[in-house]
Amino acid sequence: MQSPPSRLPSALRRFAEDEFAALSIEAAFLLPVLCLLYVAGYQFFDGYRRETQMIKANFAVADMLSRRVSLVTPADLDGLQRVYETMTFSTDASYMRFTEVRRGANGMEVIWSYATDGQPGMTTERLQGYLNQIPRLDLNERVTLVESYTYDAPFFSVGLKDRIVDRVTPISQRYAARLAFAPGNGQENNGSVTGNNTDCGANNTILIDGQLIVGAGNCTES
Repeated sequence: MQSPPSRLPSALRRFAEDEFAALSIEAAFLLPVLCLLYVAGYQFFDGYRRETQMIKANFAVADMLSRRVSLVTPADLDGLQRVYETMTFSTDASYMRFTEVRRGANGMEVIWSYATDGQPGMTTERLQGYLNQIPRLDLNERVTLVESYTYDAPFFSVGLKDRIVDRVTPISQRYAARLAFAPGNGQENNGSVTGNNTDCGANNTILIDGQLIVGAGNCTES
């Protein structure tokens, strides 16, 4: 008579070699697992696709703005936001902020800022939290920050949470030293404007087509 330990290997061998099974029972166990893995994989990869799509759209808007040589108004910037929303399929789920900054003798400072949908504009104090995203600038050099904030919710609940995808792209003007931004009377849009028109002296104001240009001085003083 064999002892119990000696019967265990043979029992395991028979179990491993046994080819009898019920397909319906195995399918009942495996199909839900396979479906869950497929849905989770799809959602994770779709999240990366969406984020990449938003990054590309932000850069496209920034590139369009960098080529602008004529007057820029809040209506133009609202139009760029609509371009972004069209590219990312995020209508009524996004807002953008456009900010021109300059390196002065005392550090980085905001020249003007415009945020769509009534969101707060950039301030010099708030700008200090963005310094690691701004390239090194020479004294009095300017750069425009193009920010996008998009609400993104996963289609399937697989552990991912709703999030705000934010992106900041710093750009320099291709064909001019700066953007000619005219805030107007602020009644034709739903955005908010932050302006500093004394960056190069209180008397350095310029009118183009009757529109006051924010921060339009040459900024050559140190």
